[in-house]
Amino acid sequence: MKRAISSCGLLIVALVMVFLLIGCQEEVKEDSLKVGILPNEEILPLYVAKEEGLFEKHGVNIEIVNFQSAAERDAALQAGAVDGVEGDLLAVALIRQGGIPVKAVSLVMGATVEEGRFAMMAAPGSEIDVEEIKGKKLALSKNTIIEYVADQMLMAKGIDPQEVEKVNIAKMPLRVENLLQGQVDAAVLPDPLASFAELKGARVLVDDTKLSKNISQSVYFFSDKAIKNKKTAIQNFIKAYSDGAKVVTENPEKYRDLFKEKIQIPVELQETYPVPSFSPLQLPSREDTQRVIDWLKSNKLLTEPYTYEDLVTDEIIKSI
Repeated sequence: MKRAISSCGLLIVALVMVFLLIGCQEEVKEDSLKVGILPNEEILPLYVAKEEGLFEKHGVNIEIVNFQSAAERDAALQAGAVDGVEGDLLAVALIRQGGIPVKAVSLVMGATVEEGRFAMMAAPGSEIDVEEIKGKKLALSKNTIIEYVADQMLMAKGIDPQEVEKVNIAKMPLRVENLLQGQVDAAVLPDPLASFAELKGARVLVDDTKLSKNISQSVYFFSDKAIKNKKTAIQNFIKAYSDGAKVVTENPEKYRDLFKEKIQIPVELQETYPVPSFSPLQLPSREDTQRVIDWLKSNKLLTEPYTYEDLVTDEIIKSI
C-alpha cells in the first residue's frame, strides 16, 4: 500500500512539474515574437532597436524573419510561421478576407504625405507628360499597393486609370529594367528604386510626396491570435520600434552603414540617398484606410463589408 501511495505521490509530483514546465514555456513564448519584414527603408528602426539593445530594454525577444517578396511574407503569416509583419493596409484586408484574422496595430511609415515616396516615372528619352499617359503602357504590379498608388496618382491628375494600358510586372528590378530600356512608357516605383531610375535618365511624372492627399502608408499588422495571446510582447515591440525610430530620426547619419547593410539600396545611391526620418507612433487614419477599402471594392478584390475597426486596432498603442 505504501508503495502504491508512493507511486501515486511521484505521479502527482511529475504532473505538477510538467504543468509548471508548460507554464514556463508559455510565459517565454508570450514574451517572444517573430516578425516578418521586407528589405524596405521603413524597417530601419527595427535594426536600430536591435543594435541599440532596445528590445532587451523593453523586455521582449524578437526574431526578425526576412522575406524577399510580399507573397512569401503573407504566406508565412497565414501559416502561423510569424506573429506579425510589416506591410500595407491592402494586405491586411485581403489576408483577413482570406480567412486569417489580422489587424494593423501601428503605422510604420506614411503618417505624413512626405514619408515613403512612390513615383510614376517616364522612360529615359520619353517626352510624355502625365496628361499624355492615356493609352500608354504603365508598368506596375497588379492588385497590390503599387497599382493602388498608381490609380490614386492618376486620379489626382484627373485621369481615369482605365484609360492607361497597365502592364503587370510584379518583380521590381524587372520593372526598372523594362522602364530604362523603353519597353514600357512609364512605371510606378517606390524609393529608392525611383531615385535609381531617375539617376539613370528616367523622369518623374508624379511624386506622391507632393500630392495633397497622403496615398501610401505601411503598417505593422499581427494576427488576432497574437494580439490576444501576446499583447504585452507586441506593445513592448512597438515601444522598442518607436524608440528606434526616434533615435534614427535625431541622428540619421550615425546609422548610414546599418542602412546600407540592411536595406536594398542600389550601390550608386548608398552614400547619397537620405536616411529616412520617422513620425511619432500613431495609427493609420480613418480617411486613408477607407480609401484603401473603397479601392479594393471598386476593383472587385474585396467582398467583405469591412470597416476601419475590422482592419485597425488601437488595443496595442493606446496603452503605450
